Amino acid sequence: MRASRSLIRPALAALVLLLPLAAPLRSADDRSLEERCEAEIVELHRFLEEWSNAELPNTEGAFSRFGDVIAPSFVIIDPDGAVIERGPIVDAIRSAHGRWRDSPGKIRIENYRFHQQGGGLALASYEEWHDRGAATVGRLSSVLFGPNPEAPNRLEWLHLHEVWVPGAAPGR
Repeated sequence: MRASRSLIRPALAALVLLLPLAAPLRSADDRSLEERCEAEIVELHRFLEEWSNAELPNTEGAFSRFGDVIAPSFVIIDPDGAVIERGPIVDAIRSAHGRWRDSPGKIRIENYRFHQQGGGLALASYEEWHDRGAATVGRLSSVLFGPNPEAPNRLEWLHLHEVWVPGAAPGR
């Protein structure tokens, strides 16, 4: 037993000396709340783009990226002022699979800002731009996130308020 311990100690010492040279490993838990909010906004909109373009399969597993992060009490105020609760918005997104199939679109997130945090909540805003063919529409959005340890970025969407970016509304 002594012989094997004497071999292990120099190996461990060498490993300890090399650790500072290795790139730090970062998990989702290492990111700041601000970073997780931005990642959640970008990733969920990437899902919406891929879902709308039918780049994802129309399965419960694929759709769970959306459904699993929308809080039971979620409310959206859309750019036209309609107040929509979780059930109808989840149903609408679920049925929108492939809606852009014939004219694929892109969703861009710009001008992300982290505004406030407290009591386990976080407030952020961003611009959401939809590019389809020659048409571009833009929304300015504010989102309130709450904690959800089971979600990809450990956040769930509680409230979303959108307004049209001036001059970038559809048909205007």
